[in-house]
Amino acid sequence: METLQSTKAKNFLRLTRRSFLGVGAAFAGEALSGRAFSASFGTAKAATGVPEISPHTWKKLKNNLSGQLVRYGQFGYTRLSAPNNARYRGIKPAGIAVCANADDVAACLQWCRQENIPLATRSGGHSYAGYSCTHGLLINLSSLDAWSYDETSGRVTVGGGILNSAVYTALGSVDRSITHGRCSTVGAAGFLLGGGIGFEMRARGMGSDKLVSTEVVTADGSILTANASDYSDLFWACRGGAGGNFGVNTEFTLETFPVDRIAVFDLTWTGASDELIISVIRALEAAPNTLGSKVYMEPTTSTKFGSPPEIMLRIYGQYHGTKTELMEILSPMTAAAKPASETVESLPYWEGQYFLAEDGTPACYQSRSRFVNSSLPESFIEEVRLWMSRWEKSQGGAYLSLFQTGGAINDYAADATAFVHRSSQWLFDLGIGWDPSQSLQSKHRAHRWQNGFYAALVPIAGGGAFQNFPDPSLTDWEDAYYGSNLPRLRTIKTKYDPGNLFRFHQSIRPL
Repeated sequence: METLQSTKAKNFLRLTRRSFLGVGAAFAGEALSGRAFSASFGTAKAATGVPEISPHTWKKLKNNLSGQLVRYGQFGYTRLSAPNNARYRGIKPAGIAVCANADDVAACLQWCRQENIPLATRSGGHSYAGYSCTHGLLINLSSLDAWSYDETSGRVTVGGGILNSAVYTALGSVDRSITHGRCSTVGAAGFLLGGGIGFEMRARGMGSDKLVSTEVVTADGSILTANASDYSDLFWACRGGAGGNFGVNTEFTLETFPVDRIAVFDLTWTGASDELIISVIRALEAAPNTLGSKVYMEPTTSTKFGSPPEIMLRIYGQYHGTKTELMEILSPMTAAAKPASETVESLPYWEGQYFLAEDGTPACYQSRSRFVNSSLPESFIEEVRLWMSRWEKSQGGAYLSLFQTGGAINDYAADATAFVHRSSQWLFDLGIGWDPSQSLQSKHRAHRWQNGFYAALVPIAGGGAFQNFPDPSLTDWEDAYYGSNLPRLRTIKTKYDPGNLFRFHQSIRPL
């Protein structure tokens, strides 16, 4: 067995979902026009239809801000405007308001409404489909990164612009936790508003399930505190209704839980057989809810010349228990085939989280997702083998991730919060990534492969799509993201944003 240090070094060098492939938007259908395809890869010029903004109009906004207003060409603009998904780097905002407080956000919304300027809100900038990009005003929340902890209630309050890395620091200092993400540069706001998945979700529920209050700036500039008793309909919508639909969330208060030690694991096999993959899946499905895991597969070059790609298989996660107990859970997998690398360690909780964390390096990528509402059937593995064998290395990179769900997530009714996906056992994330220098033909082939693979997996999965992994190619996105909760969400949208100020390609529409 390798040491923790040696395996971390190898993992640093290994391409991961976010370091190269990542996630993001997808294309509709199999055939793509050259115009649509090139625009999707970030080569589109400035959008038409955005009104010319006069210096006088900009001055009216600047005079009402405590924070900074950064316009095109000014110092800091490039850094502040760049999204994590580089395919949307061509969407340049006319200006960026770095808001110092909720009053600044209210001033921005009033200005956009009065001047008819489109807007987008950004905390971490990781919207997979570029929905935190705009040609109008970009409302940047990065300065709203304060946090506080109340020992009496065990609740933590964080700003709407705080990143996962700062959440780690905050909670680590008080030996508490929440269901949190793994990518250090993701914003907590986007994470929580769409539900929030992480290795704690089977034991503790989604990140949004422990939300007890949130401050929201609505379309008319009102600053509201939504909770179970005040603006309870808006509070319901903010737990899974996805970011950018109902207002700008500038603060969140969440229940926390105490932490001590956990056992972490990271195992990798090269050239994984179908039998090994099935053994891994069945062992994880039999594990207690105190185990949180992710299965990652990608096609790799075969050791036999001329043979189709093999499958690299990696599993990693955490267990609330001892190392010995975890080894027993993992034993059917290691008995099926010896891992090429293996790490199983007992660590202090937050040291374990840093071991499992990833950085989220910007890249060009896209993702497609579905919840799996049953145990994974062998037909799922058969499709994985078939489509992985069809991947061509010249197309870029590809992966299939399986997040293990179930457990405490499914303890809630589908209408308890806006997050409707309460009967799943897995969530799959099928992604591709590319280098801008790749030929247009190779990108076409990659997307056709992804669409074909996805179409084969959807009927097996049986569930909806994850709203935090937005997929603009979905024709049924309203039902896929929100299901039976959509009518109520549209009613709430109508109440708080009747003029549809907060709108994008897949925003919830008012009635």
